[in-house]
Amino acid sequence: MSPVHAEDSDPHRPHSIQVNGLGRASVAPDKADLTLSVEVQAKSAEAARDQAATAMTALIKALKEDNVADKDIQTSYVSLYPIYGQDGANKISGYQLANRVTVVIHDVSKVSAIIDSAVKAGGNPVRVQGISFGIDNPEAALAQAREKAYADARAKAEQYAKLAGVTLGRVMHIIEGGGIPPMPRPYAEMSAMRSAVGAASPTPIQAGEQEVSVTVEVVFGVE
Repeated sequence: MSPVHAEDSDPHRPHSIQVNGLGRASVAPDKADLTLSVEVQAKSAEAARDQAATAMTALIKALKEDNVADKDIQTSYVSLYPIYGQDGANKISGYQLANRVTVVIHDVSKVSAIIDSAVKAGGNPVRVQGISFGIDNPEAALAQAREKAYADARAKAEQYAKLAGVTLGRVMHIIEGGGIPPMPRPYAEMSAMRSAVGAASPTPIQAGEQEVSVTVEVVFGVE
């Protein structure tokens, strides 16, 4: 609850009204973080490695042909482990290799095409494990949120001043409590997208909007 400072025992301290304001602004995401992986099972570790390497090489080539820069493609996980049979003999029946990359896409309008071309290039071993949307440059939205936060604080102060029978004076103190860009928001968790290979229609992707918020504490003098 916003406190109101009225009569003070210290005559040298001015009377004041202290309030908090909140401002929010919505903005369309301008980047997407896409997680792609290749998963292969084979009789030998070497065969699993070779098949996975072929699929991942094709996938990365497709990303680059879609103008994704090298710096925006990062390997985030690689694993190779044995697969045991279910006969209880603890015998290795094959090997599974997983290779995962994180891709930063700076043109959200290209996300659908990039997914489809990557899946088509890599084939059945490709998995699309998720997408999250975010904002690279939230400053314009934060500026709008600050305006709303200050307006919210002033409206509260004016109401308190009216209730207290005083006149609102100059601003004495402003503290921004936090300009908070939105956290990346997951869009989907998909274990596989084989249906996208050769599909007649592109994979539908909706980026939506994200919200940034700002809180502010303002102290107004009163007359």
